[in-house]
Amino acid sequence: MTEEKNISVQELFDDLPMSIRHLAQEIKVNEVTLARIRDGKPTRRPTANRLLMFFSELYKQKYTLRNVTGINILEYKRKGDEQAEDTKEPEIKPKQDLGKGNKKNTRNIA
Repeated sequence: MTEEKNISVQELFDDLPMSIRHLAQEIKVNEVTLARIRDGKPTRRPTANRLLMFFSELYKQKYTLRNVTGINILEYKRKGDEQAEDTKEPEIKPKQDLGKGNKKNTRNIA
């Protein structure tokens, strides 16, 4: 069994022999999205996989979410979780006393 070395997504971008703009055109992903992935912002799993497949072909090595660090996958709430939140009793907050009408007019009118 071969030992897989972890590599950061930042390193993959740093060694890229093309601009992010060109990469974006190649894999049909917005260039701002690629910059956000490079900077550690969350992304959807299919977008990350598309990027990793391109890196695998480019560098002739298999890159996946298991051996590339620094890619944050956007987590979606499950449908069941949303329903569970809907069944919770709403939190009732007391009204704020804004002080209107509670104080006498203290201005002196001469």
